[in-house]
Amino acid sequence: MTAGDRGGDWVVEFRDVDKWYGAHHALRGVTLGVARGERVAVCGPSGSGKSTLIRCVNGLERHQAGIIRVDGIELDAAGRALATVRRRTGMVFQSFNLFPHLTVLDNLTVGPIFAAGEPAASAEARARMLLDRVGIADQQAKYPGQLSGGQQQRVAIARALMAEPTVMLFDEPTSSLDPERVQEVLTVMEELAHGGMTMIVVTHEMAFMRRVADLVVFMDQGEIVEAAPPELFFTRPGTDRARAFLGQVMHL
Repeated sequence: MTAGDRGGDWVVEFRDVDKWYGAHHALRGVTLGVARGERVAVCGPSGSGKSTLIRCVNGLERHQAGIIRVDGIELDAAGRALATVRRRTGMVFQSFNLFPHLTVLDNLTVGPIFAAGEPAASAEARARMLLDRVGIADQQAKYPGQLSGGQQQRVAIARALMAEPTVMLFDEPTSSLDPERVQEVLTVMEELAHGGMTMIVVTHEMAFMRRVADLVVFMDQGEIVEAAPPELFFTRPGTDRARAFLGQVMHL
């Protein structure tokens, strides 16, 4: 199976996408579709194009060739659809990117209130509900510096959910966490997945992929080398490159 063979009504669609950084060809003819409610995990060695791929979805990186559509809206070179697409995507990064001078509650509400014009009472009610959903309702009055890394990442997830996105994008969300904090973030992500959220997750958390993903996409040198359901990918990878990668990360 290739990433473009499955057919479907895609929420996120890449068609023959290329991206360069100067002479470096970061994405090479990438074709991938993500259906509504689907969870796609993207893995591969460092520098394989994983983060570039996910950052192209909401225009943090601009592609130079091919087509990217999000919820039917094409990201064009002029960036005319960028604001609309960003309202439909939630992004969680490796670093938490919280405002250190604002409380947890204010980190969630500052955008909806001041950028979107939502009444403060409404925004605060939604923020408290989401903080409860990610298990840190009791931390709303604290500042980011008073929280653990895992708690800060859960705040970042709740903040992304405030936009009521169509798709959630996760770029190595546990890579900067202490090992004991990783599972608390993965648990929140699993709950989102089981709730039907469309998700694209760049991660090296192999156990998470096996439990949660509908499709595992393996990238190397800017290309999608292999795309398969997790049970097939982990037990019978179809390429030497995928087998070598799994052998390294799972110590096979």
